[in-house]
Amino acid sequence: MVITPNIIIKKMDLRYMCCLICAISFQFLYAQYNTNDAWHDAQIMKYADKSKIAKERVQWFREAKIGMFIHWNPSSVVAAEISWSKQFYEDTGENLKHNPRPTIKDCPAQEHTDWIRWFKPAVSKEVYDNLHKSFYPGMFNADSIVSTAKRAGIKYIVMVTKHHDGFCMWDTSYTDYNIMNTPFKRDIVGEMATACHRHDIKFCIYYSQRDWHHPNYSAEELPLYNLFMRNQIKELITKYAPVSGIFFDAHDWNKAPDIWEPEKMFKEIYEIAPNIIINNRCGVPADYNTPEQRIGKIDMETSWESCMTFTGEWSWRGFDNEVIPFEKCMDYLIGCAGGNGNLLLNIDPLPTGQIDPREKQRLEQMGQWLEKNGEAIYGTLGGPFLPSEWGTSTRRGNMMYLLVKDMRKMPNFIPPMPCEIKSIYVDDKKISFKKDKNGIVLNIPSWMFHEYITVVKIKTDKDLSDIPLMTM
Repeated sequence: MVITPNIIIKKMDLRYMCCLICAISFQFLYAQYNTNDAWHDAQIMKYADKSKIAKERVQWFREAKIGMFIHWNPSSVVAAEISWSKQFYEDTGENLKHNPRPTIKDCPAQEHTDWIRWFKPAVSKEVYDNLHKSFYPGMFNADSIVSTAKRAGIKYIVMVTKHHDGFCMWDTSYTDYNIMNTPFKRDIVGEMATACHRHDIKFCIYYSQRDWHHPNYSAEELPLYNLFMRNQIKELITKYAPVSGIFFDAHDWNKAPDIWEPEKMFKEIYEIAPNIIINNRCGVPADYNTPEQRIGKIDMETSWESCMTFTGEWSWRGFDNEVIPFEKCMDYLIGCAGGNGNLLLNIDPLPTGQIDPREKQRLEQMGQWLEKNGEAIYGTLGGPFLPSEWGTSTRRGNMMYLLVKDMRKMPNFIPPMPCEIKSIYVDDKKISFKKDKNGIVLNIPSWMFHEYITVVKIKTDKDLSDIPLMTM
């Protein structure tokens, strides 16, 4: 058959018409979907039980697999933990008395009352509340940070806009306690949003409902504080649009689900940004779960993201603080992907505005690995094999990937599966295999093992998405 220009045009027209029909259908479907529907979805835990639109809204997140968290504000000036090192009493910072921070009534889990190791060193109120007056990150460059994220294979950035101490890293109209009242006088959140949009990385915000600075943050004046909070959220998602996600930060939402008036706030958010995704720390399950400082267990029913740090702390605490090695970063990455979740890896910029060079090195190493092996991470589902000592697995379509961190502990066979294995590769080199009563016997020579993660690519004859989890 000779392919003429007319045939090409007809094929292009057909593809265009299909895309147009899909777009019109989605718009029609979306027109029927209002803030009440979005709020209804936000109260549903399981991904499978949500509406088609809610599933489509969160799809980019489920495919992204790796994001960058950025915890940073004037606390870096004294190399102290963000917010938690602040004391709300007259103390020099060395007695560590019982800490009477503001606590919202009926929500006892919202505030810590004891000093934990990573709160220290304590910073007296007189010092902490004035740190912004000497905050001048002269080496801050949003494009440099976002370019580093891009090279690391990161697909979205979550920027702390306001932590529990109440300091705002953007030019807000609702409080003077913000970045424009520092010597720096530059809108850091705005510059990060612009850089993310320029480099095609999803821009998301972290916003703490706690606010130990605001005069209305109390049980008695909570409605006034919640109004302030809603106004700030609307300001952020309007001013820096598109904002792809919001990471709220008040744990144990199920113990006090109405504290932050989530229905009112969520509906106002959806009215402005209907495609936004929201985490589970504001009174309802919303779009995804957020295990913290631990890798989530494999979960095929809900979307989730583990937020992890390089140092065990959230803010920059000085060069004496050890940074985890590259192999630990890889454990985090494959643990999240194999568990059907995402990794949100935190950086803690220096008071200069730069990424800690040790963290930057780890990120670049991860990017180099992902450039070669990204197909085993991005856009995959966890499984079909349960995570084990040897490693974990991911799948996409008819492809299955074994992410092996210890080849010595890996079984030399793949158990029987409801599909036929067509080929097995490691580093684009074909691996011989044979069938027996145990399934498929593998023959991977030891010289092919990698120092960190060995990726075994397995092609089958069927889509593997619905295969139940099994042990290998």
